[in-house]
Amino acid sequence: MENQNSPVKVMFAVPNEGHTSPAAYDNRMEMCFRMGTLQALSRTGQTEFDDVHFDYPMGRQFKFYNATIGRVFTALARERLAEQAVESGMDYLFMVDDDMIVPSDLFERLYRHNVDLVAPLAFTRYEPYKPVLYRLRAGYDSAERKDYYINYAVLDYPKNSLVKCDAVGFGAVLIKTSVLKALKKPWFMTTSGAGEDIHFCHSAGRAGFGIYSDTSTKLGHLGDPKEITEELYESPENERNLKETYNVA
Repeated sequence: MENQNSPVKVMFAVPNEGHTSPAAYDNRMEMCFRMGTLQALSRTGQTEFDDVHFDYPMGRQFKFYNATIGRVFTALARERLAEQAVESGMDYLFMVDDDMIVPSDLFERLYRHNVDLVAPLAFTRYEPYKPVLYRLRAGYDSAERKDYYINYAVLDYPKNSLVKCDAVGFGAVLIKTSVLKALKKPWFMTTSGAGEDIHFCHSAGRAGFGIYSDTSTKLGHLGDPKEITEELYESPENERNLKETYNVA
């Protein structure tokens, strides 16, 4: 539970793999400038600056802290960033990958939902492009005597909605640190082929936390040579590729 009289402390973190596209630099700087302005405005209760509106709950103050860990594989970077967020007394861990193009007001959009974990809508980098919004099917492997789960991309996701789901990709994500504190470490290090983000969502979901996707907030995923967007996902060519690959109607 956030203390309404204390600033909301947010660690903005980039798990940088070391191959950031130049197209991401200006985008990330723009977002950081906006968060800095939000921090300054929230001290006085203002919501307007230079004819730009800032959408945050009145009476709340924000303090942003920046962190990045680069040139290590993503799961380890997320683990170390999460550790820093908890040890530093943050209320939120706000991660944005180094290959995403995001709206400058991304934090405000996600924060206002006030849920345990929420991610904006993003898509895979490789064809056929799919939304990184998932259903999980759990089971038990009697041969290996252990539980397992399989993830399925939700191709027909509700448009422009806050969607409760089983897992989301962490191209960008806002996580309450209360979730991290409630789960056992390691949070992201896993041998699962599903990926560290889906692994974390599976653990959080089993612990009773809510996992959400905000499909009204859309990201671009920098690929080669394209930026993968919702428009590209819905293109006739990608639709044909999805049908051929996944045998969907």
